[in-house]
Amino acid sequence: MKKNTAILHGILFMFFLQISTAYADGRRDLNFDLFEAAKKGKSEQVIDLLEQGASVKARDRFGNSALLYAVKGSYFDLSKYLIDQGADLNLINTKGENALMFASRTGNFKLANYLVDNGGEINNYSLKNITALTEAVYGGYIDIVQLLLQHDANVDVVDNTGKTALIYAAANGNLELIKLLLPKTGNINQKYGHDLTALMWASGYGHIDVVTLLLDAGADVNLQDDRGRSALMMASEIGYADVVETLLEYNAESELKDNEGKTAHDLAAGT
Repeated sequence: MKKNTAILHGILFMFFLQISTAYADGRRDLNFDLFEAAKKGKSEQVIDLLEQGASVKARDRFGNSALLYAVKGSYFDLSKYLIDQGADLNLINTKGENALMFASRTGNFKLANYLVDNGGEINNYSLKNITALTEAVYGGYIDIVQLLLQHDANVDVVDNTGKTALIYAAANGNLELIKLLLPKTGNINQKYGHDLTALMWASGYGHIDVVTLLLDAGADVNLQDDRGRSALMMASEIGYADVVETLLEYNAESELKDNEGKTAHDLAAGT
């Protein structure tokens, strides 16, 4: 439903683009100058252009406003000024992205915190089903992740690649982020491309601390991907002895076979 809503927003934006301020009145050049000034963080020029008649609500063909460009550039004071002048802090561009997503992507905690405090939409979904939380987790910005979780960010959003925030954290081996996300998730065994799980990813990359955390939180140790490979098989094939030992302690089945009929032992032996 959220994904469809984001798509609808994009369609509606394209429909109404022809009557947007940037295209429908004589201030077009002023508005485009405003976008360029905001991109470069030129506050005095932005103020001057607004005084000349540029619109703080104008959008370019990508659906971006001066505010979105200012946030994307991590210009806090300029972003605050534009919001004070009436810019919509929850406006979304043609990709379904809002200001909070940009602040989370760049790791600007001060800006992200300001947006949240002033009503920024926490769980906005882009057309790729990315959220501000996904952006912050992918970038490893722990302070922003904490902020978003404190304001009920949805942990279990699945993006267009099938990944959740937890999967991204596990892939990066980020123990602190995983500790924050685990108590919030309701789908620790979410599968993404090729039916992989966070546990499989962590096992295949030898992240022993992450593996232990996931297992303690109830990750299914014997799930298999579309090749029939389990976490144990992946760790065995590469030779992560500590991961293999831990998986076995959590009742990993050593006799499971993949689609080629190979067990973890076969893969470890290279047969």
